[in-house]
Amino acid sequence: MRPTYRPRHVLLINSLLALTILAGCATPRAGDYKVAEADRWEASNRKIYAFNKKIDKYALKPVANAYRAVVPTAGRHGITNALNNYGEPLNFLNAVLQGKIKQAFRSVDRFFLNTTLGIGGVADVATDLGRPEEPEDWGQTFAVWGIKSGPYVMLPFFGPSTLRDGFGLGFDFFAHPSDYARNAALHPPLLYKAGQISLRIVNLRARLIDEGGDSLLAGSLDEYALVRSAYLQRRRDQIWNGNAPIDPADDGSDAPAPAPTPVPTIPK
Repeated sequence: MRPTYRPRHVLLINSLLALTILAGCATPRAGDYKVAEADRWEASNRKIYAFNKKIDKYALKPVANAYRAVVPTAGRHGITNALNNYGEPLNFLNAVLQGKIKQAFRSVDRFFLNTTLGIGGVADVATDLGRPEEPEDWGQTFAVWGIKSGPYVMLPFFGPSTLRDGFGLGFDFFAHPSDYARNAALHPPLLYKAGQISLRIVNLRARLIDEGGDSLLAGSLDEYALVRSAYLQRRRDQIWNGNAPIDPADDGSDAPAPAPTPVPTIPK
């Protein structure tokens, strides 16, 4: 009896369908970031944060300021829109893997609208037509699949993250659907990939300057703690779509919260 072979694209579709079914049954944990908030690696994280600050002061910020001086505001908005449009297939894939099928097809709508009417994504026509961007990444997908956040970690060059989001960041860069569509995922031109990542970082740093992020950090008594708190709150909101449950007693396990201690009454 001859074995049957299935084309690779059929196996990929079947795998995506299976993962979608599993995603429909999965949900992130309410107290998922308790371990990250404890910051068990704080000593080393603060050293890496200090290193990143020096890189930013002597390299990244001057490049971002030069970028702002050379490229006008409209041009920078166009670059941001084009980068976001390039990421729509990634949003689509992760929305599917999280079981958010309607949202996934809204990403498809955005991609085709901005690619055609928006001239390759330079103009965000989709948002004007009622299709705002709904970013999804591999870190969010891992959270929906029930993978714990793990400790908070400050990554060299890339900044705040968690152990889970750090792995997700690697998937975002090297398992990007747009790269597969260009047939450049397995053998991407090194200079192209490095240039794309560098442009994203410089563009993001320029946007932080435009939005007054530097002045916010300068006014903080503890920049490191502020960055950590802001990052974890942002990720919690992204994973729960802005509706994160409030459960201070949840330590990340599935154990029920302890009953409140009764308050004694004072006899009259």
